Parts: sequence; structure tokens; C-alpha cells
Amino acid sequence: LSLSSSNQTDDLHELVDVLSIISRIIANFKLSTLVDLPAMVPLLNGIASTGASLLQANVAECEAVKGDMELMENLDAREEALAVLLDGVVLLCGDPWLLYASNERKRKAAHHILASSLGSLYIAFITSRIRMAKLEEHYLTANAADLDVVTEEIASEILEEEMGSTADIGRLSLDDALNCLASLFQTCVPQIQAFWNSPSGNHVHPEGAACLEEMRLLIRYLGHLLTDDNAGEAPVIPESIVVACQGNDAVANAVISALQTVMSVAEMQASKIAENPSDSRLSPLLASSMLWFLNRWAPAYVYPVDYSASAGAAPNKILTTWANSDSAQQVISFCATLCLHYQCYWPQERLVQEGSQSLILALAKRGPQIRSILVASPSFVQMVMFHCLTAGMRHASPKSELEASVQAKTGGSVNLEMVRGFQRLRYEDRSSILTAILVATSDSQNETANAMMNESLVAVQEAFSSLLQAITTKQIKADDVNAEEMTCLCVEMYGGVARAGDMAEPERIILFITPSLPHLSGLMGYYAEVLVVCEGLLRLFRDYAEHFVASLDRQQSLALFTASADILERYSARHCAFRIIKRQATSSAEENAEEEQSYSDVLCAIQLLIHLGTKDFIDICASIPSQAVDSNQVTDVIFFGLKMIIPLMTRGLLQYPTLCTQYFSLVGFMVDTYPDKVCVLPFELFDALWESLLFGMSHVDPFVSQSSLRGIASLVKEHLKTKALAPLLAQHADIIDKCTRRLLQEVIFTSLVWDRLEPCGAAMLPLAAVDPQRFVAVVNELTRQVPAEQQMRLQGAFEKLINVEVLEKVSSGGYAGRQNRVKFKRDFYEFTREVHSFLVVK
Repeated sequence: LSLSSSNQTDDLHELVDVLSIISRIIANFKLSTLVDLPAMVPLLNGIASTGASLLQANVAECEAVKGDMELMENLDAREEALAVLLDGVVLLCGDPWLLYASNERKRKAAHHILASSLGSLYIAFITSRIRMAKLEEHYLTANAADLDVVTEEIASEILEEEMGSTADIGRLSLDDALNCLASLFQTCVPQIQAFWNSPSGNHVHPEGAACLEEMRLLIRYLGHLLTDDNAGEAPVIPESIVVACQGNDAVANAVISALQTVMSVAEMQASKIAENPSDSRLSPLLASSMLWFLNRWAPAYVYPVDYSASAGAAPNKILTTWANSDSAQQVISFCATLCLHYQCYWPQERLVQEGSQSLILALAKRGPQIRSILVASPSFVQMVMFHCLTAGMRHASPKSELEASVQAKTGGSVNLEMVRGFQRLRYEDRSSILTAILVATSDSQNETANAMMNESLVAVQEAFSSLLQAITTKQIKADDVNAEEMTCLCVEMYGGVARAGDMAEPERIILFITPSLPHLSGLMGYYAEVLVVCEGLLRLFRDYAEHFVASLDRQQSLALFTASADILERYSARHCAFRIIKRQATSSAEENAEEEQSYSDVLCAIQLLIHLGTKDFIDICASIPSQAVDSNQVTDVIFFGLKMIIPLMTRGLLQYPTLCTQYFSLVGFMVDTYPDKVCVLPFELFDALWESLLFGMSHVDPFVSQSSLRGIASLVKEHLKTKALAPLLAQHADIIDKCTRRLLQEVIFTSLVWDRLEPCGAAMLPLAAVDPQRFVAVVNELTRQVPAEQQMRLQGAFEKLINVEVLEKVSSGGYAGRQNRVKFKRDFYEFTREVHSFLVVK
């Protein structure tokens, strides 16, 4: 480990090897065993000193090059060593045994050993990373340089992962970790305050930029230390934090103090934004980091869930501080006020808006206690009022129109500039705010919340009704730019309603949206050629189906199916039949991702069909059969939509990963579940679908290939049972031959086969059983194409695998057929191994 102080690349690579061995040892043995070893403490001390030495060397070299990271010669080698070292340390610090060991004495002893040996490593990581970040930011600002966007994103993701890993180390000695952060905050906060209060105008000088970056990183480090990523789960305080604060008010006070520091900085920034929103020194990136922190912290710590509570446990201040209405009201009101300021004064800052919407929604999802406090917050009341005032206001609406609306509805008692800022929010952001409002006001027992919800929905409905009346009575032409913009706004607003599936008593949303579905789909009659409106409608119907299809009764489902079919038909006629897909073969990954976004409408259409298709299976177990939707009604809509989309799904479009995955998710499901309906499609549609399955079976993505192979197997099995493909085979006899040939050449004879071996065999057996003689002809043709010395071995392998009697039994079905399919599965594995021993097509 002494190699850590070396600047020689070879020595650093040797150090990586040593650290890899140590990490392997840690991974292979339990912590409960390792702590008993005499060499454990010296090893931990060596690991800590090695990490500190590597970090100090990085800082020294960064200072030598004055923050120009590209000139650091040994940065990559040291970072590789640090990554391997951190992997091993995290396995130790994150071991559940430290929290759940039955032997309390041994557990505490192990905790003490790790904390005393490795605690300093957390401080070393924080101080060195922040120091290097400040130097780099100073250099970039001073030289007006800029990082490559992709490189910056990758570096940011790596740093975030490292922060999450080092948090496990910091929690070993939480008091020391918080003291370190508090010390850095005490230095940074006055500098930030002086920077924001300086009379230098909007200029961001290098020292100020470095200070902003330090504050941002401190907030991120604190967030990772005190919270876990609870996405998709009930937010809870990390158990290691609860244990550290149990009976230890000093640590709990340090947590409270750290939170107060972050909130004071956020409050300071919000007040400055209200004074001068265009001041570039205020840093939207810092604001998004504070929202990220609050989004993780507030739902977990306000009215916290204590899963570790036990009788007779010592009082825990961290669990009681924000578990009463007064303290909870302070935090929630602060969060609502902060979000409202960002919405009204920084409406065009996308990351900030996403953070503010996520924060309100996360709080609203936590339960009725927090929702009742949120609804009573003056800032949230203002937020609802601003939504109601602007629900029918376009970005281009004259200022006089807004003023007249405010005067008529409020008597002019609101801040007009804040309302104007709220109106300037992107329509997508206003839609997301509406979703959060509906979830927050969804407790029907709360009269105030009910009134807010009704006002919010009425505002949306009135705006849409006014638009429809103006278009249908020809007060305004549908192709007028203002009418088109208003349509986009109304569709987005309904989209916000459709995404409120997490609310209490969601059937109220169904009752609101169902009567509007025919009118919404009717917009396609006016705007079928306007892709932005088409995509908005497809997204609206997709989100509504995703969140509410399980709750729809028969009539509500039929209304959704009818409107969806209408939209898909009009969309297909304008955007599928004649759309040309072009893709540059030499495009970069970033360009490909941007280009894929231009086909997001196709993705929405596919996802809509997927969500509609789930209704059939949901209603199989319906408690009231009369309310269930007929299976044919569901499949008819899905196949109708599939017919619309299949012509567009060329090889060019299937090259895009997300589109490809979603398409094969839909097609694989439909073909596997309803092969009888696929077999009777018109030849043009069947051929296009069949070609996409042939393309998918050799795809590098195992999910895509396996879905395709199972789809092929289902169709061919259906033909073996019912001769469903006989009319097509009579006109196009080579359909099965082409599939067999490509399956052998592109999959089975290649190295791709191993992650799709079972579905390959499941597809090959029925293909051979359709017409054994034609299958043999294809095999003979392929055999002649391999070198002469391999032909006999390949022919023998096929003869061993394929038996005519077996194929006849498979074709006839029954018990014998099932038995032979099981036997073929084993034989196919042996066949593949044998063939790959002498023949692999690369």
C-alpha cells in the first residue's frame, strides 16, 4: 500500500491489483469473521491512509496545474485505485451485520473499529473533492472554458455514485462527519452571502463560481449522508442515522443544525431571486441541488416512519423533532414557499422546475397528515390560485387579458408579477404542478382540499370548453396560431390530470376525464397534421390508460377504447403511412438519442397500446363480471392500433433502443397471447410483422430477441394446431424456409445463441415440424456452404437432433408431443454445444 504515494503509472497499476485482492477478500468473507482477525485493524488503517494519500496526491497535482484537469497526468490511474478501494470499504461499512447482529457487544466493537479506522477517510474524500472542484471551477470561469456536455454528465454521475458510497463511511462516525460538513458550511455561507450582496452586478467572477460550486457539493454530500434514495418506496430515515441518534441528542442536534443551514441558504437565495430574478450569481444549479436535498430529506424526516421502534428504547430526538404539527408546518410551508418563488421568478429554468414539482408531489404522497398541512399553507393556496388564474392563459396572451382576469377573479389582491411569472412556465411544468395540486388536495374529508380540487379542475374544463366552442362556432380558425397554442395548453392540462393516479379516491379523475374523451379525440380532426398536438394527445391517452385503466368500468373502458381508436386512426393516416425514417449510420450516441426523441410520438402510440392491452387481464378477475370488458373488445382495439403502426416499424426505426424495446414488448405480448388473430392478418401486415420478428431474433438485446423468438414459436405452433397460415403459405411458401434459414445462420450458428438458447430451441422445433422435407432442404443448403471437412459433422449433428417421428408427435400435440418437446430441449442444448465446438459464424 506504500505505492499510493508514487507518481509512477506502473506503481499505481500495481496498487490497483493489490486493492483488488483486498476487495476480493472482503467480498468473500463476512464482516463478523474479519473483525476477529489480528491483522484487520492494521489493514483498515492502511486502507484509510492509502485512500488519503491518493486523494492528497490528486489535490497537489490539481493545484500544480491550477485546476486544468486535462493536464493531470496520473488522475485516471489514481481514480481507478480509489474506485477499487471504495468498493471494498463500502462492503465493510454497508454490511447489515453492523445493524442487525444478535451479539450486541461484538457488533459495537466492530462498529468502533471501523469508525476509528475509516472515519477519517470520509473527511479526506469530502475535503479533497471539494478542493479539486473549486480549483476546476475557478479555472473554467477564469478562462471562459467549458466542458464537453457528455463528459460533464459522466463525471457528475461518477461523483454522485461516489457520494452515495462514501456516505456509508460517514455514517460510521456520524458526529465527526457532520462536524466536518458544519465546519465547511461555516466557511462557505459567509462567502456566499458576501458574493450575493456585493455591488459587482451580475458578474460571476472565478472566486464566486468556486464558492457556488463548493456550496452545491456540500449540500449534495449532506443529502447523501442523511438520506437514502427512496424512489418507489416509502421515504424513511436511514436506520444507521436512527441508531446513531438513539439516546444521543448531540448527534441529533448536529443533524438539525445542518438542515437549518441549508434552509437559511435557500431562504437567502429565494429572497435575492424575488429582488432580481435575472441575477446570474444566484445559480439555478445550486437551487436544483437544494430542491434535490429537500426532496429526499423532507418526506423522510417530517412525520417519520420508525420501523425500528421497540419497547423501552431510549428517546430519539431525530424521530420526534418534526413529528408534531408545529414543526412539520414550518418545514412544509418553507418548501411550498420556496417552490412558489422558483415557479414565479425562474419559470424557464427546467431543472429547477422539475425539482420544485417533485418536491410538492413527494410531500403530497406521504399521507393525509402532510397533505392537510400542505393545503393549509398560504404559499400552496397561492399556487392553486395561480393555476386557476392561468389555466386558460397562453404564453402569448396579452398582459391586459391577464390583468383583467386577475381583477375579475381576485379583485387585484395578488402580486401580478408573480402571476405573470407563473403564466410563463412551460406548459409541461404547469401540467406537472397541476398533478401535484390534485394529489395534495385529494382527501375528500377535507372541505378546503375538496374546494381547491374542484376549482383546479373547473379551471381546466372551462378553458377547454371555451376553446371547443370558439373552434366549432368558427369564432376562430382551427389553424390560427393562437388556437393551436391554446390547444397545446389544454391538452397538457388534461395530461396533468391524467397523471394524478397517486391521489386518494382516484375515481374522481375518471368521472372528470371520461366525458371529455370524445372531445379530446375530436381535436385530431382539426390538428391531425400538427405533430406536436398529435403527440400531446397520444401522451395524454397513454398516461390516462397507464394510471387509471385498472379502475375503469365497462362503459368507461369503451369510451377510452373508442377515443383511442379514433386518435390512432387519424394519427396513422397522417404520420405513419408516408413517413420516411432516415438514420445516419455514423451518428454519435448523443445524436442518436436526440434523433430518437423526434420519434417520441411513435413511442407514445406503442405504449398506449401496451397499457390498453392490460385491461383484458385485469378484468379476468373482475369481482362483478357484468362490469368486465369483453376480451374481444380489448384485442380489437389493440390489433387495430397495431395495424396502424406496423408499416412504420422499419429496420431504421427499430435501431433505436427504447422504441425497439417497447415495440417488441407490445408485439411479443400480442403474438404470444393472441396468435390466432395474428395469423389471419392481411399478407402485407403479416409480412411486415414477420420481418420485424426476424430482425428482432438476432438483436443484441436479450429481451428483444427472446420476445421475437417466442412470438415466432407461438405463430408456428398455432399453425400446427389449426393450419391458420395455410392460405398465406399457399401463396408464399418460402415464409417458413426464410425464417428457418435466418434462425440458423443469424442466431444458432453465432455466439449470440447462449443468452437466448431456450427460446431458440422452442422456435426451431415447430419450424421443423411444419414441413420436415423443406426443413431438411434448408439444412442441406446450409451444410453445403460450410467447409468440406465440417459438412459431415454438421450433417450428423442435425440427424441426431431431428427425428421425423418426433416431429410428427409434436405436430399432433397431446402428452406425447409435450414429452418430446422436453426431450428436444435437452437435445438442442447438446446440439448447440457440439456445433459450436467446430463451427461459429462471427
